[in-house]
Amino acid sequence: MLYATLKLVVGFHVLMAPIASIHILLNKRQPYSAALWMVIVLVLPFAGPVSYWFFGINRIARKARRRLKPGSLGEAGPIQVPPELEPLRRVGDAVARYPLVQGNKVRMLVDGDEAYPAMLEAIESARLSLGFVSYIFDDDAAAERFGTALRDAARRGVEVRLLVDGVGAYGMGPKLRRSLMATGGRVASFWPQGRYLKHPSLNLRNHRKILVVDGRTGFTGGMNISSRHVTLPGQKHPRSSDLHFQLEGPVVGHLSATFADDWELATGEVLRGPHWFPELKPVGEVVARGIASGPDRTLGRLHSLLLGALRTARTRVDLMSPYFIPDQPILEALRTASRSGVRVRLMLPRRADHRFMTWAARAYLWELLEAGVEVYEVTDEFVHGKLAIVDGRWVMFGSSNLDARSFRLNFEFNVEAYSEPLVRNVQEYLNRYRGRSQRVTIRSLKAEPAVVRLRNAIVKLFSPYL
Repeated sequence: MLYATLKLVVGFHVLMAPIASIHILLNKRQPYSAALWMVIVLVLPFAGPVSYWFFGINRIARKARRRLKPGSLGEAGPIQVPPELEPLRRVGDAVARYPLVQGNKVRMLVDGDEAYPAMLEAIESARLSLGFVSYIFDDDAAAERFGTALRDAARRGVEVRLLVDGVGAYGMGPKLRRSLMATGGRVASFWPQGRYLKHPSLNLRNHRKILVVDGRTGFTGGMNISSRHVTLPGQKHPRSSDLHFQLEGPVVGHLSATFADDWELATGEVLRGPHWFPELKPVGEVVARGIASGPDRTLGRLHSLLLGALRTARTRVDLMSPYFIPDQPILEALRTASRSGVRVRLMLPRRADHRFMTWAARAYLWELLEAGVEVYEVTDEFVHGKLAIVDGRWVMFGSSNLDARSFRLNFEFNVEAYSEPLVRNVQEYLNRYRGRSQRVTIRSLKAEPAVVRLRNAIVKLFSPYL
């Protein structure tokens, strides 16, 4: 029996190791990642190819579908951006799928205390369609409020489509799924149940947060659906503080198209028609664009845009992220910007919800501090916001963290906007946190025990996979 099992394992390895090796050589862009996977696949019988199948295949193929018809994004015309930011605009034009559009209105919403009531009000006003994707959809009081609103919308005849991530939304209870479908709505997981053999990877997660109502009002940002984003009695702040944004105008078409792509990929259903994609007229003064990025044809778009922003900056850059695991190009761009006279400020939580992410992040701070980058840590709460500001005139917000998982492994959605009033609001939000944060210095890092610095350096080795 043992001999037969060993023979089977060896046979499987001899068959699958060359196939996996060829796939690695043809698909892995980073040499160190390819080399590491080659060693794992060739050295570990059976376990090597299986590990690669579950953790190493980080790309999918899907056909591009043109969903936005000419004229559906409002009136065409020349888009004006500040002259000094024209290089950044050209980067966006080159890497983004959607065009930069004018005539938008963007409203900043702080925590679930502001965001959830606005989102629920929009859902209650829906008459035609409702597309909703969330990485996390917990089974708690906040989620129940959304569940009730979604069921009521479906009873009114609204086409309700709710998409949650198959791993991130593990806490979503079956009650909502059953009750929403019973009222005429549809719920799907990304990836759907029953397709794990086809798409078994624990990567390739849908980390986007998008809500679109009647194709005209959109919400996006960093907030999931969970009571952790709400200030509860006895608390000073939510367990996870974050920003969300309400959008109106032509840019909402970018949210609609991204949701429709994800829904089709997960379910096969094609969303079309004016109830999903109405003609969108200008309603405000913000110039904006949605950027979808993920391990498919859109791989690396947010990474390229952030690099363009760092290289375009002339006076200052402000960044906020709950997780900071930069790759070498981002790290070098931050150092170069600082050394060229740009004031670069990075804000992080002192303790992330996943402690190992904090440990890895601190191992990178030495290089930034030596180059003059200012690093601040929020000590009294977990800030989950993902923001980038350049020269007080450009802001990017959305679901993407400053880490390899967001840039290479997850499906993310951000919005870039050129608007001084909007940037001022976001800057004031950052300044409030900076006023009560602790600045990290080389001296403070040196004061940490050697065993702590060693632990951080060890965790840093696994940065590409965190």
